Amino acid sequence: MAPARRDLVAAHLWAAGACGVWERPAQLVAWFEDGTPIDLPEPHGVPELAVPVRRWSREEDRDWQADWKATIRPVEAGRTVIVPSWLEADHEPAADELTLIVDPGRAFGTGHHATTVLCLELLDELDLAGRLQGRTVADVGCGTGVLAIAAAARGAVATAVDIDPDAVEVTRENAARNGVEVTAIAGGVDQVPAAAEVVVANLITDTVRSLAADLLAASTDELIVSGITVEREHVALDALEAAGAQLLERREGDGWVAVRLRSAPHADAGSGA
Repeated sequence: MAPARRDLVAAHLWAAGACGVWERPAQLVAWFEDGTPIDLPEPHGVPELAVPVRRWSREEDRDWQADWKATIRPVEAGRTVIVPSWLEADHEPAADELTLIVDPGRAFGTGHHATTVLCLELLDELDLAGRLQGRTVADVGCGTGVLAIAAAARGAVATAVDIDPDAVEVTRENAARNGVEVTAIAGGVDQVPAAAEVVVANLITDTVRSLAADLLAASTDELIVSGITVEREHVALDALEAAGAQLLERREGDGWVAVRLRSAPHADAGSGA
């Protein structure tokens, strides 16, 4: 299954009543409680769920949470490593490592998705270049808050916003757990209290397209954007460039793209009188 299709297929499985979805390299495994009516979409809409490619089996009940935890491993993104709390005691950080304790839970962005890893790598590069310490950073669509927390741990003044109140609460909890200060606010990009020097937004392609101008306006220096599928990369980049963005760096992983941009200089910038 193409990586960029997994989120769509998983969304249909949840909507059909799944009580759990497990993303594996070549397939998605979904669990349904015995007797649950299962309403999957028509095959022409989501061919991955067509009858010929489905496989059903009955599972004996067991400690599903323990089984799930056994599949979770620390995630490396540059010098940042995200570790779940149940592995914290056995984790030995490298000398230059930033260790963040974040559990998979009710908000997106625990580092186990390529888009989060790509954003963390780009933030790490900014830090190595001396462009995070003491600067203002806004994480738009913060989910677990891991990007804002990583920036704050590197010395930035971090704000996190999300339209989901649960994500805001999770961000506050994770910031406290990691001993950093993050201002978490419910709302969209318009809730960033003042233009930040760096804005990072791990969203989805269509949201990037619709918010391109607002995201660029929210940053006084650099903008990091991900959640963009390779297949629809042009949709996001066209909108960002139309809003006046200049592409500085592109990074790809597992069918997803992250980009680093800033406002393009005007044609007459620097011209003498």
